[in-house]
Amino acid sequence: MAFSVGFGGSAGLTQPATPDSVSRAIAQNELPTDWNVFETPEGAPGRRIGGGTRGTCPKSASGMIALVPENNLGLTLSNTPTFLFYVPKIDGTSPEQIEMEFLLVDESDPENVQEIYQQRVPVPTAGGTVALTLPDDENLPPLQVNQFYSWYFSLICNPKATDPSVLSLGGWIERIEPSPTLTQELEPLTSRDRLAVYERELLWFDAIGTLAQLLQENPNDPFLRQKWDALLEAVNLAEVAQAPLLNWEQEQTSIRDPQ
Repeated sequence: MAFSVGFGGSAGLTQPATPDSVSRAIAQNELPTDWNVFETPEGAPGRRIGGGTRGTCPKSASGMIALVPENNLGLTLSNTPTFLFYVPKIDGTSPEQIEMEFLLVDESDPENVQEIYQQRVPVPTAGGTVALTLPDDENLPPLQVNQFYSWYFSLICNPKATDPSVLSLGGWIERIEPSPTLTQELEPLTSRDRLAVYERELLWFDAIGTLAQLLQENPNDPFLRQKWDALLEAVNLAEVAQAPLLNWEQEQTSIRDPQ
């Protein structure tokens, strides 16, 4: 069962970004080196920090944070982007009392909102940052370019109750198609070398997802650690930079929402 939440809907979407306009603006110094430069869907503020808890959710859950820019919007070139969330140690609960869930939703048509991907994850026994990657699944519809998708990361307290308490983070992701020049530039580069290009092109989900994977493989690399600290500081999330990256790959369960 999926518990859906919203932050005002996505009616009146602003014009999505395009790779040519982004690259041209950067080259002409028309964009600040700011991850918040892109406009978000109108009327939908999103939420990257848990805030106050309610109902049966413990206070410690309010420390949940989505690792995204302050405007809650990030761009990607990938059809299988990675989303990262800091989850604090949540005290005083048992596995039966609490669940966590990730949802990806197509709200481009307000009259036909579709939950296209659902993933339930175990609650960590200790605090840390978890990475959730969309699977390369032929049954999962590809992310359309130049379209906003809403994502929600929720803590569901007392999930078997008639009216469970839900604490949710939420925001948007937009997939863009790379220009031929950008594709040619990226093709020969290693993942490590691509980081600078992702940052230059303001591709948040590609930058942080690639960096998280490299840090999982090379946790003591000083260059990667410095890049990680700087990236989170750039979006005012320095307080979670030292949190351990949790490897839940073997514990994740992916569920495609039935049509």
